[in-house]
Amino acid sequence: MLPDLSGWLPIRLDWQQDQPMLDWCYFGERHLTEPFFDQTIDVALRQPFNLLFRHQTPLAALAELHDRDPGLPPSGFVFHVSRCGSTLVAQALAALPQNIVVAEAGTIDGVLQAHYHDPAISDQQRIAWLRWMVGAFGRPRAGQERHLIVKFDSWHTRDLPLIRRAFPDVPWIFVYRDPIEVLVSHQRMPGLQMVPGLVDPRALGLDPATIFEMPQGEYRARVLAGIYYAASEHIPALGGRLVPYHTLPGAIWQLLLDEFKIEASAADVEQMRQAAQRNAKRPTQVFADDTGDKQQAATDELRDLSDRWVRPHYERLEALYRQQNG
Repeated sequence: MLPDLSGWLPIRLDWQQDQPMLDWCYFGERHLTEPFFDQTIDVALRQPFNLLFRHQTPLAALAELHDRDPGLPPSGFVFHVSRCGSTLVAQALAALPQNIVVAEAGTIDGVLQAHYHDPAISDQQRIAWLRWMVGAFGRPRAGQERHLIVKFDSWHTRDLPLIRRAFPDVPWIFVYRDPIEVLVSHQRMPGLQMVPGLVDPRALGLDPATIFEMPQGEYRARVLAGIYYAASEHIPALGGRLVPYHTLPGAIWQLLLDEFKIEASAADVEQMRQAAQRNAKRPTQVFADDTGDKQQAATDELRDLSDRWVRPHYERLEALYRQQNG
């Protein structure tokens, strides 16, 4: 019998004797406002109740929860290349209390990567699990929520065909940026996917046997190339709107609200504008366009790596963006 999970969200997916298990944490009516869901978990786990009480269920139990309370249907999905303004997009949308914004939840990643743990898990099983997991996040907890937006991890761009099979009618965007600026950002502070071994290399399109043999710069360039390539392949076939970094933050209220069919008052838009003035990853700091700084910081080696691995796919995205915008 599934326990009452009203106000609870799935925070971790773990494998126990080859069975996927979910840990749940109580959030009550708390709005998800942190830049990343992992940060929201950290805040929630500091509460005395969550230190003492926790639920754990099999992942399959999500089927019963979904039948009982399927949650809001997703209004939109955000895909991205990382370090490109996608967190700014998520933070501006999360500024509105009517929006549930789930940013890079580890449990969603666990579902998408489940077949690497157990090759017997079929695409159809992952599709069902993904629908149930997204539905678990989409259950209104405060009563005023009307929209669910999911921001996926950057490498999930490679999973777009499967995600579209699970949610064929959900509009989606792809946020991207000049690859040299993305590589400079990861050189300064590498993301999870840019450290060999922290993300399953198969999810990044790389051979596990070679990732520790290649130079660090090449590894990062090839990870990024796989994401840009996937987007350039899937945009024409699966739809989706391209959102370049230079159009932010204006594109959020000029394009995304219509794209995701989110009704927003003038006061809502002003609230989003205020949120967009803050640094998305460091909300206490003011947002500043760092394009010039990153271009100036790029070394010749980094530019060579970008040109060799990534730029052809970036240029294709730029051409597709021009097609979408006349």
